[in-house]
Amino acid sequence: MKRPSLKLRITGWFALMMFVIEALVLAFLLAVNGTVATNDPEARLVRMVEHNADRVKYNHRQFRYGRIHYYRSGVYTVLYDADGNVLQGTFPAEFTPSEPLPLDGESVRLVDCGDNAYYVYDVHVDMMVGSVWLRGVINADANGGVMRVILPLAWSLLPVLLVLSVIGGYFIASRALRPVRQLTATANAISDGQDLKARIGLPHTSGSDEIYQLSASFDNMFDRLERSFEAEQRFTSDASHELRTPTTVILAACEDARKNAQTPADYQAALDVIDRQAHKMSDLIRSMLEITRLDQGTQKVNWEYADLSDLVTVICDEQAMVARRGIRISCAAEPGIFIDMDVFLISRVVQNLLDNAFKFGVDGGWIHVALRRTAAGAELTVQDNGIGISQENLDKIWQRFYQADPSRQENAGLGLGLSMVQQIVTLHGGAVAVTSAPGHGTTFTVTLPEHHGKEES
Repeated sequence: MKRPSLKLRITGWFALMMFVIEALVLAFLLAVNGTVATNDPEARLVRMVEHNADRVKYNHRQFRYGRIHYYRSGVYTVLYDADGNVLQGTFPAEFTPSEPLPLDGESVRLVDCGDNAYYVYDVHVDMMVGSVWLRGVINADANGGVMRVILPLAWSLLPVLLVLSVIGGYFIASRALRPVRQLTATANAISDGQDLKARIGLPHTSGSDEIYQLSASFDNMFDRLERSFEAEQRFTSDASHELRTPTTVILAACEDARKNAQTPADYQAALDVIDRQAHKMSDLIRSMLEITRLDQGTQKVNWEYADLSDLVTVICDEQAMVARRGIRISCAAEPGIFIDMDVFLISRVVQNLLDNAFKFGVDGGWIHVALRRTAAGAELTVQDNGIGISQENLDKIWQRFYQADPSRQENAGLGLGLSMVQQIVTLHGGAVAVTSAPGHGTTFTVTLPEHHGKEES
């Protein structure tokens, strides 16, 4: 059995709730009517007259009637002697019977007095030694008239209210679920049509309800999906482009070895070529995966408040032991500089900047690394006296796979190191800048805040 839609279920629940409320109101009216019925004019008249009759006393050879209520609860009471003469009390001015009413204790009588109608009730009080009469009069419309109008009206309005409840519930459910329909349509558009730019687009403010907040969360998720898809496309495109050259070289080396190699040295030379290109491909894939994770925001960041001074010093010492091309490394790191950082990622920043300085340095040159404390955190500089970078190329060095000097193939890297440096520094809330002059060297300056401003992951 197909489950009813959420809209119909909400409508049904709303209608049921309204029905219950209306039923309770009707039950209340019926209860009130019952109360009124027990306090209608006739009943009130009889109770009051008989109550007053009980208050008539005979003491010391005479009647005592000073405790009688001659007007109370809308009831006028008049006291008569045995001969029908008025002793105490008055009737309302509108009580004008067309003919005299004899005293009669049989039942309540309805007397028409022009525009008004009155109930009349007589009680005979016989004390054996004498008797008196009490006559009570009350307006026939004193109570109960309102309920006689309200109850039929309530019964007639009940089906109308039920219909309005259903219509109102359907309207409210439709309005409330409109964002859900938009969300579903957007999700289907992305799923069926691969339209990754589709968004729900509902306005989200601090006062928005849960549905609007949900739509904003889905829009953020769609943004991440689009970025992930674009990053995947970019990765595929970049990988296919950059892997083409080493793959071609490996295939050419294999073909040359099969056709031309005659000595072990020939085969060894081919193997050396294949080995270098395979390592280059491995480094390329690893670096591209790391960059892709940074692009997508999926790179796990292990934040810790660590000693940047010690990290920089250790990396410089390690690189000094394996210095290439006679290039000397000096390090001046101010001690005791602690910042929030991912130690592994920041070490990649320092290592990539040093690798870049080695690749584009000059034989017998120098690299100077400096670290100093600033008001906001720390400043790292990596300076060399290498070949430098022209002004027109300074803005391009952060691009992936860009080579500032493609002619230096023997020292060419992957063109990913500086791009990774920029992404990692940005992830840490810092900035990186470069100054350079051809033939005079290059200086990279990295600034890092002491605290990254986010909760620790």
